[in-house]
Order: sequence, then C-alpha cells, then structure tokens
Amino acid sequence: MNKKLKLTLGLLMIGATTLYAADGLIGTEQDPLVTKSYVDQKISQITGGTSNTVLANQLKEQEQLILTLRDEIAELKQSGSSTYEIVVVPEGKIIFGKQGSEMIIRAGEGKIVASSVGGVQDITEGKDLSGDTVAPKNNLLLIPREDGRGLMATKQLTVMVRGGYILN
Repeated sequence: MNKKLKLTLGLLMIGATTLYAADGLIGTEQDPLVTKSYVDQKISQITGGTSNTVLANQLKEQEQLILTLRDEIAELKQSGSSTYEIVVVPEGKIIFGKQGSEMIIRAGEGKIVASSVGGVQDITEGKDLSGDTVAPKNNLLLIPREDGRGLMATKQLTVMVRGGYILN
C-alpha cells in the first residue's frame, strides 16, 4: 500500500471516530452543557432564592425559639404538676397558691388568706371562704387567681397541693 492510501484511510478512521463521538449524548437534553449562570439559577430555584446568610439567620432564629420553648417548658414544670405534692407549712408562714391551684389540709390548723377581689373556694362544701376564716380540713380548696390568696398556718400545716405555690 502506498503512503497516500494509508494516510487517507487513517484520516477517514479519525474522522469517523470523531463523528461517532460527536453524535453521542454529549451536549444533548439528556446531558446538557451548561453555563455557571444556568447552574446558579437552578440552585436559586431549589433554595427558593434565599442566600446562605438568610438561611443562617433563619437557623439562628429557630435555635433561639427552641431555647425559649425549653425555658417555658421548665417554667411550666415548676409552676405545678398534675399530681398532689405534700407540703409542710411551718406555723406563722403562708402558702400562696398560683392560679388554679388546689389545696387540701391534712393536718394542723390554718386560716384563709384572701385578696381584695375575693377568697378561696371550698369546692367540697360549695362556698367561698373569706379572709381569716378557719380553713376546713379534708376539703378541696381552689385558688382562682394568682393574687395573694392562700393559707396561713396558725399551727404547722400539712397540705396536699396540686398546681403551683409559693411558701412565704
């Protein structure tokens, strides 16, 4: 074979290989060649157009909300539980109930501490007990508002309390 024929066949093979490779899936809809602006546009569509700083700020806000909610949960745990707690009130001390607190005197003697708005509700007997009234034993007493209502121990009291309270 002469040189021209070999050269021509070689060029034909290189051309055919190039055409075959160019006809592949490179640069088609299935495998597109794209620009940086196209990629940035698609990323913006996926993230809703928000930047990293906006996302970082949103993350900080959510973390702050979590901390606030943790504090509120801890405060709710301190404000009272759904079970009765036994509280001993020394003579001369006052146990102030928080709004909705329930108290039952089990031992000792005490008087009702009322506010200017009203007294303590005796749920057992269905009446309102005003200030300085002797508090009955074994009756369910309800503190309707957190405004200074409670029980003062004239002798050491043992009280079952459900809900929040402050011992003073």
